Amino acid sequence: MNFLKHFWIFLLWLLLILYLSFAPLKDWPQPSIFQKLYLDKAVHFTMYLLLSFLLLRSFFRQQPLQKYRYAIFAGTLAFSAGLGIAVEALQPILTQYRRFEWMDMLANAIGAIAGIVIFRWLLSRGYAAMNTRPVANQQ
Repeated sequence: MNFLKHFWIFLLWLLLILYLSFAPLKDWPQPSIFQKLYLDKAVHFTMYLLLSFLLLRSFFRQQPLQKYRYAIFAGTLAFSAGLGIAVEALQPILTQYRRFEWMDMLANAIGAIAGIVIFRWLLSRGYAAMNTRPVANQQ
């Protein structure tokens, strides 16, 4: 149960991403192609930025003094970017209304990297696990 205490926000966000990635879009408003191109990529970027950020936040809230930081950062990147790749690859297989898009996959991966960069920047500022109390910078 301690796992859920730290990871519940991440798990909810993960489920939301999976739902939105495979849900039919026929009832959703369809913007023009120019608007869709940029808005869609920004949504993908933001979803995976938050995914990697929330995963790191969960790990560091569970155990604030992480000894294997680089392994956690690498694992978070592999999971988040890997999920983005897997979702894009599975969309045309599991649905008849979604298709594979390289640019969505790229936006997912760049978003995952951005989430890690932002988390590391905040961590370097002394905010371990984004608690409200700053702690000394540990490497």
